[in-house]
Amino acid sequence: MFNELNFAPLYDFFTKILIFLDRPSVRLQLLAILLAILLGWFLKKVLESRIEKLQLQFPNYLEPHAKRLFIILNYVKFPLLGLMALWITRQLLLSQGLLIGLITKAETLFWAWLFYRFFLGILYAVFDQSAVRRYHYRLYAPLFTLYVIIQILSYLTNLDSLKGVILTSFFTNALTIGSLFNAIIGLYLWVGVLSGTQDLIYLLLTKRTKAQPAVVEAALTSSRYILIILGIIVVLGQLGLNPTTVAAITGGLSVGIGFSLQEIMGNFISGILLFFEGALKPGDFVEVDGEITVVKRVSIRATTVQTFNHVEKIVPNQKFLTSSVVTYTGSDRISRYLIPVGVSYNSEPEQVIEILLKVAKEHPDVLKKPKPVVFFIGFGDSSINFELSVWLDNPITRKRVTSELNQAIWQAFAHNNIEIPFPQRDLHIRSNDNNSFSQG
Repeated sequence: MFNELNFAPLYDFFTKILIFLDRPSVRLQLLAILLAILLGWFLKKVLESRIEKLQLQFPNYLEPHAKRLFIILNYVKFPLLGLMALWITRQLLLSQGLLIGLITKAETLFWAWLFYRFFLGILYAVFDQSAVRRYHYRLYAPLFTLYVIIQILSYLTNLDSLKGVILTSFFTNALTIGSLFNAIIGLYLWVGVLSGTQDLIYLLLTKRTKAQPAVVEAALTSSRYILIILGIIVVLGQLGLNPTTVAAITGGLSVGIGFSLQEIMGNFISGILLFFEGALKPGDFVEVDGEITVVKRVSIRATTVQTFNHVEKIVPNQKFLTSSVVTYTGSDRISRYLIPVGVSYNSEPEQVIEILLKVAKEHPDVLKKPKPVVFFIGFGDSSINFELSVWLDNPITRKRVTSELNQAIWQAFAHNNIEIPFPQRDLHIRSNDNNSFSQG
């Protein structure tokens, strides 16, 4: 196998780079490019400080359309100032009769950077910034970085010879740098395009039609995973792996990873069932490990929930199908809460019930229908016990409403001279001839 490997083009590539960097003219141009970038960065900072002062002096001087234009300008100012600095640098080197080949190439890359940033500025000015930011760092930025790397490598060497370098061999198939590069980039772009297409179709179907969001997301997610698998098969074909080779490799690995894949496939199938059943939706309130949480995202493998302390938990989908789950927003968002109250035996039960109902009805978050109810629970050791039953339409407000109702009950009881007892114990001391005592 190693006789087939040919690293000579790779060795020549690094040798050319070392020789190229050893030239004084190249070092001078690289230094000039670095200084131009620093000058552009310095000018950008100066411009930003001036704009901040203007915003403090005239906080409302920008209209909505002008704000969008300002967002676009904010994204293009650095490459634009960098181009100006490079132009000045090129003129200085030309006046001295020096080479400017690298400066010209750097200007070409800065022009590409300018158009790329202009494109991003338009997206951020027109569309939702959180959605644009997701694709900015997952798709657009990697694509532009790849473009810059290819342009630099093509300037330094012959890419065709570099792509033909054989890295290793699978059985009778050679794996080259070019085939590996095409496979990785192709699969990455394929997954990115599928994600973007899924979001676009989901937005159109849920906004323009009456389709259920859970069903739409289930169908789109299943289709995306199927297409990703097809993409992986195509990538393996690009790497030169025929079906026989793939079967040989996966057959050897299937025994080792079979048990691990059981959990993955279980969560995968559970996610599909949750999608189609619509049992869980973003915004639902469910109890996970004894804690009320909000469902943030239901994906094909796991569900992301958030506690009231803004702590996110990743829960495997299989948990929601194999165990009992308490949901507060299944058919509706209304839920009942009981507030225990104890009063002394000197109190009138009718008066206590009347006060508790009045306190509940006066609270703005307590629902009128179903109406609040008070239950006379029974007789305790030192109190007669009641339960105030109230209905809320938002589980998030549970603790706050309970606290406010308890405060209002305390004030109402104090105003009506109703005592809230605490556990008491009577101590009887009895003397006898042996000076002993007993506790009763």
